[in-house]
Amino acid sequence: MTPDLHACLSKQIDAERAGDLTAALEWHRAVPMFSRGRHRTMLDRLTAAGEELPEWVWARWIAYLTMRCQDGAAGAVMRSVLTDVVKTAHGDLLDACYDDGGDPIKVAGTVMGESWLYQQIVVHDAGGLVEFIDEHVTGRLAEHADLARSWAGARMSGYEMGRSLPGARLQVRDAGQDDWTEVLDLGARSCSADGWVLGRLVPSGLAETPMFDVPPLGVPAEVAHAVAAADNWRDPLADALEAGTPSRCFLREDYELCTDVQELDLIRFGTATADLGRVMGQLRSGRDEGSRAAYRVLHRARDGEIDPTEQAYVAAAALFPRALADARRQLVRPGEYDVWAAWAQQAASPAHDRLLVLTEAARAAA
Repeated sequence: MTPDLHACLSKQIDAERAGDLTAALEWHRAVPMFSRGRHRTMLDRLTAAGEELPEWVWARWIAYLTMRCQDGAAGAVMRSVLTDVVKTAHGDLLDACYDDGGDPIKVAGTVMGESWLYQQIVVHDAGGLVEFIDEHVTGRLAEHADLARSWAGARMSGYEMGRSLPGARLQVRDAGQDDWTEVLDLGARSCSADGWVLGRLVPSGLAETPMFDVPPLGVPAEVAHAVAAADNWRDPLADALEAGTPSRCFLREDYELCTDVQELDLIRFGTATADLGRVMGQLRSGRDEGSRAAYRVLHRARDGEIDPTEQAYVAAAALFPRALADARRQLVRPGEYDVWAAWAQQAASPAHDRLLVLTEAARAAA
């Protein structure tokens, strides 16, 4: 990049760490090679969600920036963890890269961007979150840092997914306990493998309702139980890798802040089975199939074709700016105020606020 583009990147990073998402997006747009990509999408959705984001979204944003930080003490933590995780947890990817004559830097990039193991270790186990807050968080973002700080070192365990309840609540049960706990329902059931996940429950800032610090990782039941019983949560996963589990099982392409529903899962939910192969091919070619699927989900929600227990998919769909704008133009009809109000009532903010956009549009159309 040219010196001018490097300056834009520096200003973007400063704005992100100060909590000025609008300015961060503007500086990001000034760099032509950043016109696409997950980070751009994340900034687009956050700014579209409005200024009054819940505290837990800011906390997730801080954790996300921790994983990307490459300067100062927090950057040293990141580089150390990345080197270790690439060699140990994802050594099979590195071996395959060398066998194919590939670039090991790309493996490191994949691990940094997609490895749930790397993300959890650098943020929590290695102390990166606290280092990042102490060293880099400024301005408005510093006003939201207390909740993120309280997440540092939260216990990892395996959880069984239960029922979704009214008011964006989800029942989960620690694999080592008998009682069910109600958590904020952001769609963690969509992450599960046969009803089981690994994750950390942390304060959400909403009364006494906990939440997962990031969308949890789906695992088999036996892995969830092993992690819940282990003194070190990483030991059962190391055993699984040694036994031949591909490390790709700990990778996922998406990283969501405002929902636990991964974009690929939303696409699957919002696409007819017969069309899924074609849609996924178009997604790989660069087409925005996420927004199209989100619109279809909102369409089905309006027509009463989605069970209320699947509210997390409707909430996730409302977070796509393009889908919400299209729904406001094409799906809102007079007399449907109660339909959208009911879905808004089932969702946590910021999705709740986005669905209220359709509620108010229906009121105005009446």
